[in-house]
Amino acid sequence: MTKGSAAQRLRPPRLPTLPATLLRDAVARQLATLSLRQAASEIGLSPNALRNFLAGAEPRAMTRAKLERWLATRRTSERQPRIGDLVRLIGELAGELSPAQAAALGRETARFLLDAYQARRIAPPRWVRELASHYHAPRST
Repeated sequence: MTKGSAAQRLRPPRLPTLPATLLRDAVARQLATLSLRQAASEIGLSPNALRNFLAGAEPRAMTRAKLERWLATRRTSERQPRIGDLVRLIGELAGELSPAQAAALGRETARFLLDAYQARRIAPPRWVRELASHYHAPRST
């Protein structure tokens, strides 16, 4: 027989809790592809509640659970950037620059991304490490 009450056994497993700033950033990134109203409807919040959260309001436990559950369902459809796409994009952005300046732009972009992940104390994803490797961008300390 298993330990714990029947209520404990029937409870769904807890989702990991992200710090509010990371949760806010992740939700904001998802809103790049959706309207605020559409996202609020999918999450089960009012548009004003979602807007207030994005503006910095501390979410209630139930709101946090809804946001994290929604993000978990959205993450499966996210596609990681491909290194080739990023290198081509940086090349297009640097079209008017010299090859040395284009390489410097790539290095600085990769370094910026590495520093941003380091500041958040998050391991950079593979695509960031590959971009840094491609441009030989050293990590700042």
